[in-house]
Amino acid sequence: MKRNLLCVITLLFLFSCKPPEKDLPQIVVKKAGDGFIDLALNIVGKKETDSTIIFKVQGLHNTDTVGLEISLKKNIKAGIVNGDMKNTFLSNGISLRSLGKESDRFLTSLASLYNFKSKSGMRTDKMIFEVANLNETDVDYNSGQYRFKAFLQTDTDVPELFINFDFTNQLIALNEKDQEYRQGIIDYLTKKQ
Repeated sequence: MKRNLLCVITLLFLFSCKPPEKDLPQIVVKKAGDGFIDLALNIVGKKETDSTIIFKVQGLHNTDTVGLEISLKKNIKAGIVNGDMKNTFLSNGISLRSLGKESDRFLTSLASLYNFKSKSGMRTDKMIFEVANLNETDVDYNSGQYRFKAFLQTDTDVPELFINFDFTNQLIALNEKDQEYRQGIIDYLTKKQ
């Protein structure tokens, strides 16, 4: 009887402990010769609302699972048509939202890559940006690569960050626009004390 009970407990333990993060690849960090740092996270989930498509992105930074939620407005037309800026600026084009501890670790990892210390976790409110649509074709949310420049409005500054979607390879990249924006980006993403 004891042996059967021990077998059942062992089996329950084995099936209830799943390490899904072990299947995640490392976040892709590119450090350019000019000092720019770009990183890409894997799209691991996708859901739709009436006006947006919401992507859950994750990756491993060292051994920690990091991630966040990134939403992209639906029905985005080409921003550059025949060389002319057309549907260039999109209000509420992209938003970020914390996933809790994963996003706190993402912020810590990003701050570390930027050579800053993160004093707090990621903001928990929805962060909505106006974006510049840098694409010459309409966005296909299932394939292709699309570039946007996000404006992170603060009381004192407007740090900019490229947010690039690679639906073919299931990646979303956060690429630096200017190294001088690093502190502003970290401040913007950080919880207020």
